[in-house]
Amino acid sequence: MDALMTTAISVGVFSGIWAYLSSAFGLITWAGFLGCTTYFAAGGRKEGFKKAIMTNITGVIWAVIAIKISSISSFDGTAALMTGIISFMMCAQAKFKSFDFIPGAFVGSCATFAAQGNWMQVVPALLCGAVLGYTSESLGIWIYEMLNRKRAENLD
Repeated sequence: MDALMTTAISVGVFSGIWAYLSSAFGLITWAGFLGCTTYFAAGGRKEGFKKAIMTNITGVIWAVIAIKISSISSFDGTAALMTGIISFMMCAQAKFKSFDFIPGAFVGSCATFAAQGNWMQVVPALLCGAVLGYTSESLGIWIYEMLNRKRAENLD
């Protein structure tokens, strides 16, 4: 069995656990899966974990700013204007290494809009999702290494 398959098994098991626990604790299940997806899309491992968290959270912040400004403005085009501004900002922040995974910012922002601005529910779910991805990948790699170590010992 290769590392991808052991990681797939680990992701499957932990995803089921997440689906159960997130509901039990009142967390947004789908937002957690977005955090996990961001982790893997950002390359996984420690760097992917860091980028997933940093970019998802900045996306949440940009969305909250857009929602707040849109709610106090009397200009009919505020929402469209803010969409353009925050889209620019989420791309421009990629000039900084910790924020250079642009899709992560869009995921955080979209999750916040989908949750109707309830960032206090989105943030913990995104963070748990990144942990889910990191834990799943780490366990999958560990299982793969254990299987190969046993296989090598059996050949001796």
